[in-house]
Amino acid sequence: MKLELKQVAKLLDLPEATIMRWIRQGKIPAKFENGHYVFHEKQLKKWARTHNITLREDKLVEQLNDEDDIPLYDAMRRGGVFFDIEGDKPEEVLAQAVSVIRFPPDVDRELLLEKLLQREELSSTGIGEGVAIPHPRQPLEKLSIKAMVATCFLKRGVNFNSVDGRPVFVLFIMLCGSTKIHLKLLSRLSFCLRNKGFVEILKGYPSAEALLNKVKELENTL
Repeated sequence: MKLELKQVAKLLDLPEATIMRWIRQGKIPAKFENGHYVFHEKQLKKWARTHNITLREDKLVEQLNDEDDIPLYDAMRRGGVFFDIEGDKPEEVLAQAVSVIRFPPDVDRELLLEKLLQREELSSTGIGEGVAIPHPRQPLEKLSIKAMVATCFLKRGVNFNSVDGRPVFVLFIMLCGSTKIHLKLLSRLSFCLRNKGFVEILKGYPSAEALLNKVKELENTL
């Protein structure tokens, strides 16, 4: 399981600035991914044992169970931004997307793809303007991280039978551990998509940094 800086600071009961200083000094194992540092739980526990440090694991449980205030920006940063997803049909681009997204090791990719396809069969997740928001019909209650939204730009437009008939060029694949969080993130994403400037930015295939910065900017107006 991957942990974020904020979670590790809680586990160690230390300020985030201290953890960042340790990262720069090479004193704690961390990797830079998608514009931020992540920590692998097993490596962190081994490091803690080596240095006789006790992790406050009760704090981690609290963090994973308390998602009420998770921003869309955080969920999208956690999910990552991917480009040139191949495929000419919904099932093909979803399969390609599921294969490249960096999920926690406990996520069964084949089962997840099956759940996404089942949801598409029920009704299209294409909401118009070239956007689709694939997600499982039921929340992933055993997801070992907080909710994530993976942004996947397709190599070419794909017919998703969207409400406006336009081909889809970008997917926001949403994975949540509860219906409550799913609805909250969906509401925030819908708010962003109602902004014409945001949709135009999407059509320009922005960098991950530019996209996330715009999301944060719009969220701050809520």
